[in-house]
Order: sequence, then structure tokens, then C-alpha cells
Amino acid sequence: MILKSIANTRFFLAIAFTFSAFSAQAAALSDLYDKVPRPPSSLNTALSWVKDGEIVQAEYVAMTKAIADERARIIAANGGKMPESYTSVPTISDSPEIKAAARGYSDYLLRNQGKNDPKAELSQRKRWLQMAYGGKQMALTRRMAPCAKPCTDPAALEKNKPLLKKRNFELHTEIQSWNALFDDWKKNRVGYIITADPLIAGAKPTTAEGKAMMASYQAAMLGEVEYLLSITKLCLLRAEAIYNGLDGSESDAITGATKKAAK
Repeated sequence: MILKSIANTRFFLAIAFTFSAFSAQAAALSDLYDKVPRPPSSLNTALSWVKDGEIVQAEYVAMTKAIADERARIIAANGGKMPESYTSVPTISDSPEIKAAARGYSDYLLRNQGKNDPKAELSQRKRWLQMAYGGKQMALTRRMAPCAKPCTDPAALEKNKPLLKKRNFELHTEIQSWNALFDDWKKNRVGYIITADPLIAGAKPTTAEGKAMMASYQAAMLGEVEYLLSITKLCLLRAEAIYNGLDGSESDAITGATKKAAK
């Protein structure tokens, strides 16, 4: 893993140096990537970001809009259609800039297929965290006295007090783990965005195949932004679902939060 990380770092540095002359022209996607909000580090802050199962925090809402706007721009540039998802890049007859972008996209695809597919890898890491902490939370739930919200039963409140304290501790620990996943994922994926930015910015396709390829490349990089944001989204929705569950319904709430985060 260490050798792979070093190799990837050298690759990204080499590409960044090669295309440094273009870096000032556009950094839209890398700027967007850098602005993806990290999950809050505290439980109280995480809960303040969510209201009735919807994330309302301003930076998060602004990021979802920015992603939607960028997707709409890519679709418009592709003739009003969602770009095709490539598994490999065909030979492109176009300008040198487009051919350079095609090589960059081809390398990206080669590095991110099979077991290295980012969507599959991130889903696996998310599932691991959910299983690791979800089991602990459900074990605490089974020990609690059910109480409808808002709970006013003195006996239930007293019995649940130490369990709720433990629940909040476990939830705080889980939030820290989501933060660690966010930081690690961003560190290991940002190089692809940095590499793509100058290639995309300097490319003006003149052929249909060149335009289709560029649209697909841009969509793939926008996907990288969405992968990172999805970590924050799942962290927040799970935190609210777990924290608010006190009537035996949290299993359904957590499942619902997970499904909503996947949309």
C-alpha cells in the first residue's frame, strides 16, 4: 500500500509539473473539490446541520447546487444528453490538446477499474464503518426502555440516561471515523482532479468524438467531487437518525438515512 501511494504521488507530481503552464487557466473542479464540506467533528454541530432528515447547512447546500450546476453545464455541452461512461478511451482524431486529455482520461480509467473502482471501494469502506458502529448502537437500543418522543416517562428517562450517554460517546467516535475516512479519501483522490483540471481547461474539441470524450472525462471528475461529498452526507444523516431514535424505530431510521444518503 505504501509503495502504491508513493508511486501514485510521483505520477501526480510529474503530471502536475508537465501541465503547470495551464494551471492558472482553470481550476474549477479542483476548487470545487477543495470546498467540499468536511463532516463536523462534534455531535452537536453535526445535529445542527440536519433538520427533519434534510441537510440544511449553508455550505453543504451551496455545494449540492454547485454540483448540479456543473452537471447541467456538462450535459448542455454534450448536446443535452448525459455523457457516456467510458471503460476505455477510443482513438481520438482531434487537436493535440484533446489527444492529451484523452491520454489523461485513459490513464485515469486504467487506474480506477476492477477492484480499484472508486465507487465500489468507497461503498465498501462506508459499509464497514456502518457495520462496526451500527452493531454497537443497536445493542444499546435493545437495552433501552422504549419511550415515545418526546419522552416524558420518568422511569424510562432514568433507565436510559447512562445508555444515552454511552450512545452519544459511540456516536461521537463514529463521527470521528467518518472524518478520518473523508480526510484519507480526499488525500488519495485529489491528484486525479489536479491532473484533469489543466487537461480539461486547455481542451477545445472540434470533432464529435472529441466532444463526447471530454464530456465523459468532466463527468467522471465531477463524480469524484460527489464521492467525497457523499461521506459527509452519510455521516450527517446517520448521526441524526441514531441520536433521535428512542422509541425502537431507530433501526428503520438508520436504514432510511442510509438509503437517502445513497441517492
